[in-house]
Amino acid sequence: MSNFIGPLRLHNLKKNGYVRIQDHGMIASNRTAALVAMDGTIDWACMPNFNSEPIFCSILDKNKGGYFTITPENQEDATSGQFYLDHTNVLMTEFYNNGRTVLRLTDFIPTSEFSTINFPEIHRYIETPATDMKIRVELKPSFNYGRDPVLIEKNHYGFMFRGSKDNIALSTDMSLREKGNLVSGTIQMEKGSSKWAVVAHGVNHIERVTDYRSYERLEETSSYWKAWVSQAQYSGIYSKAVSRSSLALKALFYEPSGMMVAAPTSSLPESIGGERNWDYRYSWIRDTAYVVEALLIIGYKREAIKFIYDMMEIIKREGRIRTIYSINSHSDLDEIESDFEGYMGSRPVRFGNKASEQLQIDEYGSIVNAIYFLSSIGGIVNSYLWDFVGEILGELQKIWNTKDSSIWEFRSAPEHYTYSKVMAWAAFTRAIEIGKKLNYTGHYQRWQSIANEIKQSVLENGFDKSENSFVQYYGAKHTDSALLRMPLLGFLPANDPRMKGTIQKIEKDLMMDGYLFKRYPNDDGLKSRDNAFTLLSFWYLEVLVEQKEYTKAREVFESLLERGNHLGLFSEEIDFDTGDQVGNFPQAMTHLGIIRAAKKLNEVFKKNLSGKHSNLSGKHSNMMH
Repeated sequence: MSNFIGPLRLHNLKKNGYVRIQDHGMIASNRTAALVAMDGTIDWACMPNFNSEPIFCSILDKNKGGYFTITPENQEDATSGQFYLDHTNVLMTEFYNNGRTVLRLTDFIPTSEFSTINFPEIHRYIETPATDMKIRVELKPSFNYGRDPVLIEKNHYGFMFRGSKDNIALSTDMSLREKGNLVSGTIQMEKGSSKWAVVAHGVNHIERVTDYRSYERLEETSSYWKAWVSQAQYSGIYSKAVSRSSLALKALFYEPSGMMVAAPTSSLPESIGGERNWDYRYSWIRDTAYVVEALLIIGYKREAIKFIYDMMEIIKREGRIRTIYSINSHSDLDEIESDFEGYMGSRPVRFGNKASEQLQIDEYGSIVNAIYFLSSIGGIVNSYLWDFVGEILGELQKIWNTKDSSIWEFRSAPEHYTYSKVMAWAAFTRAIEIGKKLNYTGHYQRWQSIANEIKQSVLENGFDKSENSFVQYYGAKHTDSALLRMPLLGFLPANDPRMKGTIQKIEKDLMMDGYLFKRYPNDDGLKSRDNAFTLLSFWYLEVLVEQKEYTKAREVFESLLERGNHLGLFSEEIDFDTGDQVGNFPQAMTHLGIIRAAKKLNEVFKKNLSGKHSNLSGKHSNMMH
């Protein structure tokens, strides 16, 4: 399921002072997340929420950023590996020497089914199972994006770190010493011994490490994730990949509000050394609506219902649909640039997101599509939600023929993007299907008339006969990989000559080796190059299934699973040259692509179990629970 072969040597992990993005695991609660590198360093964590300022951020600046490292003192012959406790987001990092596990870290953020319970804590369990061992421990926090001086106070139970507005505590019985703006120490641990370290945010006192009840929190957290996974209504091929992707998606929901971050990180570059560095710790209607679709098709109704109804309340209260929303009321969307050097020199480092004020018409279609999937599996679509659908269509009727910034959030002048029009068409057609299925009253004739008008507009203005392809925007000659979704939405059949021509042009102009895709060929005003947007490969796979190219579809899926990291996690993009993961990590859109594609292939597998396509059970397809 990954391109990870065997443990990695510790002294080879870093390049220019940074661990590769893919050489990380994620720990998460229903409020925030942290990244743990394979060298035992937590180099990204925001506390207490996803959108809080980071307390550890050395992944964005190896000098100014904060971190919490626990690692072998002698790294010359040491290797490391990571895995999750089965069916959980509890992460194990192991260090090996001469075939023995010499150090094991168990990292987690306490999680509860009760979203109002807040544990702004990171618990780290340290074990030396095979031999006596010297370990190096070092903690340096970052306050106010590294600008604040750090005041350190020591007491019998650990250390308090204070900035001008923020503080964290480290509770541990390990003997550490203050050294400038950090604490560190070399700890001699005996074979078979263990210790705990707990980082707590926003507390006024440091408690004994035993008072944090880490064993109980670990048991509760493990039970929480396992109980959630057990609700899935999927047990087909590729079920291990589906399970891990589901856990990753669930981890990105901010339970108190029902909103979901696109990724838990900010400014991890889409191109190393470039400027494509964005803050993804916000909720995009589009992204979350896609995720809701993916979770619904494997049986998770709760997150879908909560997001859709909470989103309805926000939109009705504000009287408009925005592109991006804060997950709570604790932050705004203003985009600022910090003076961090950026991951491997990738600048600027941005917090906040300017795209929040753009018009992106596909957002309207995305939320109606999510409601459509909710209705299709018997979820609650009450009269209030149905009235909301009518309000969305009323607004969309006014703006569908307006220029916008597209799914790709171009910061150039708006255009009549073909994909945006298709999503507007989908909103009206999906609404008609919802209403008629549920026997609700609606303006069906008017909606159908508008849908027909939009479709005619796309067929006349969005298709170029000389190119035999739909184009990115009206009047363009080039296409756009987002148009792979046209047959998946039912706009035209996948084998319609116009769709076949479009897909062939996308393959010719935008597909690279390994079934990886550029989003578009045109200059978007940014200096650094764009890399492979991974979700597009999964859309391509779904198109192949629609075209009954089952063997090729399986081949695409297998090749994509190989590109996941050692834990089955994916970032947003893949570097065309190196094959490394780039962009914010882990990213929701990629993981929803895995779920949808696996479900599609499983349906084919079941239909053809005894027929000529039964060879769909490829290398990774036996990954059952």
